[in-house]
Amino acid sequence: MRVASALPLSTIKCFATGLGQGSGRISKDFKLRSAEQFRAVYERGAKKVSRSFVLFALPNGLAHSRFGLTTSRKFGKAHDRNRVKRRVREILRTSRPQIPAGFDFVVNPRRSANEREFRELGAELLSLLGAGK
Repeated sequence: MRVASALPLSTIKCFATGLGQGSGRISKDFKLRSAEQFRAVYERGAKKVSRSFVLFALPNGLAHSRFGLTTSRKFGKAHDRNRVKRRVREILRTSRPQIPAGFDFVVNPRRSANEREFRELGAELLSLLGAGK
């Protein structure tokens, strides 16, 4: 015999996975999506370079920050590019409250990012973003 729950299935799944509200994905509102948005950040934004990342930042006048992520074929094979993108997205998703609001960020991982530990990558990216201040 099956007992009906008072909570919707989506809510139960969220609690079961420990994600809280939503699916844990970065919503479209927090992403740079068009070529024009990326171009504006590249052309007018400030550039910061570290061992594993090149970061471009441009004030956006919004109450939240938006992110873009690019890797070129120069980075390596597709599975290497995809792995580093998954890792960077997870760092951004879990650290969003610590990241300063009101900026458009474009993150370009460098080849050395694939050789670094996840924790080291997170600390390095957050320091570039100004989240550790």
